[in-house]
Amino acid sequence: MSSSSFDAVLFDLDGTLLQVEMRSFIPRYVAGFHACCDDLVAYDPLQRAMRAGIHLLLETEDGQSSNEARLFSFLAGQLQLDEDLLRERFARFLASGIEPLADAIHPIAEAVRIVDYCHQARIPLVLATNPVFPQALIEARCRWSGLDIGQFDLLTSLENSRYCKPQSGYFNDVASKIGVDPRRCLMVGNDTSHDLSAAEVGMTTWLVDTYLFERGRSSWVADHRGDHRQLFDFLRTNLHS
Repeated sequence: MSSSSFDAVLFDLDGTLLQVEMRSFIPRYVAGFHACCDDLVAYDPLQRAMRAGIHLLLETEDGQSSNEARLFSFLAGQLQLDEDLLRERFARFLASGIEPLADAIHPIAEAVRIVDYCHQARIPLVLATNPVFPQALIEARCRWSGLDIGQFDLLTSLENSRYCKPQSGYFNDVASKIGVDPRRCLMVGNDTSHDLSAAEVGMTTWLVDTYLFERGRSSWVADHRGDHRQLFDFLRTNLHS
């Protein structure tokens, strides 16, 4: 048994390890994709389908296909377009169209130090961002915010995930992939619903309230709560290599 209180730490990304206003980021993300397929579809139908597709991912917990497969199948049906063609245009966007989004991302210096400390403590780390975005965009957001993606043992993305937060399947999948009992994991996040739902599978939860995000009344209560500095103090007490 490890001398640490936890065998792995899961970190949410947006609002936890970096700052971003999703209400403006997502329209810009969709607009970037649209610029690569504006000969196929108008902006409004695409943005409506993308938003509906993301909601589908958040609400579907059958685990029968990857989030990527489910999303593109849905988009192709909604837009009456060839799925392979949509995927090709999306790949084109990821390869050449995401850098203009960099100015929407703002670093959290304390978060960078926290991740670095955990990495030096040799504790398995998971970038447990909700896997509705592709890996390329997740890695870019980390780069723009000064995070070292190489310090994470796993990041959850559109491509490699079958579930989303707040589904219990998401957290069980993560624990299985890193070979750790969920009850020995710490989930750190700022979302009172999506992140704290990790408690359903036995994970300990820390609610980072520096940039708190609440989705109405939550049925979950955090095991621990505080700002980034308090989180850092907690980790230094509870993690040992």
